[in-house]
Amino acid sequence: MKLANCTECGNVCVENPTRMCPKCIQEEEAAEDTVAEFLRDVKKASVDDIHKATGVKHKVILRMIQRGRIFSGTISYPCETCGAPITEGRVCNDCNKSITGQINKPEAWQAPKKQEPAKKDERMYIKDLLGRK
Repeated sequence: MKLANCTECGNVCVENPTRMCPKCIQEEEAAEDTVAEFLRDVKKASVDDIHKATGVKHKVILRMIQRGRIFSGTISYPCETCGAPITEGRVCNDCNKSITGQINKPEAWQAPKKQEPAKKDERMYIKDLLGRK
């Protein structure tokens, strides 16, 4: 049995998959109920709209979306790269195209060209570097 600090309040608790203490888990479940009740009345909303109406923290709402607790098709939240509003996934279409474009570039996958080794007969002397005769 390992001990860990709660990611929300910092209190010591038994380590679990949520990484939160029992008190914070109960508070988050209550917040989930509040958000679900709000979304029954309002079909489409942004994370900011939900936060303003319910008082639930942004990170709690985003964690609910990531865990699949609420259907993200009705909620717009910011793209992780540029901040544009999206309703599914982690990045918007433009950022997705940019990322896949960078991955698909053939020169990105090629090994760097090696320099040709110096010829055996060529040597460099200090006087050549200093430009003296």
